[in-house]
Amino acid sequence: MARHPQTREIAELKGATRKHPERYRKQPPAVEQPIGTAPAHLADEAKACWFELESLAPVGVLKGADRVALETLSNLLAEYRKDPPAFAVGKYTHLIGMLARLGMTPADRQKLGTEKSEDNGNEFEAF
Repeated sequence: MARHPQTREIAELKGATRKHPERYRKQPPAVEQPIGTAPAHLADEAKACWFELESLAPVGVLKGADRVALETLSNLLAEYRKDPPAFAVGKYTHLIGMLARLGMTPADRQKLGTEKSEDNGNEFEAF
């Protein structure tokens, strides 16, 4: 199965735009809207999952355009938590895939790596 393309924000966090600038020549449309609050039509369990996922997501990844994905993920997570043994394998795979696309698994957070600071612990270096 082919890899899912990563968002530009994730590629920038990973440093991929500096390493392979030819892959990122086109500028994607900017999304300025914040993710916002949970939709009113979500069930209470799914709303709780929405707020939990929103608080746990890497900073700057979720935007207004991700509302439907986060809504779907919230519903899947609420359904899983309600009855884990009855949760279908296909839904479980979809749940993990959506977590990964939003940078919310350990492996995907590792891919987001940021630059290490050059702080060598010498507080007098500035002098």
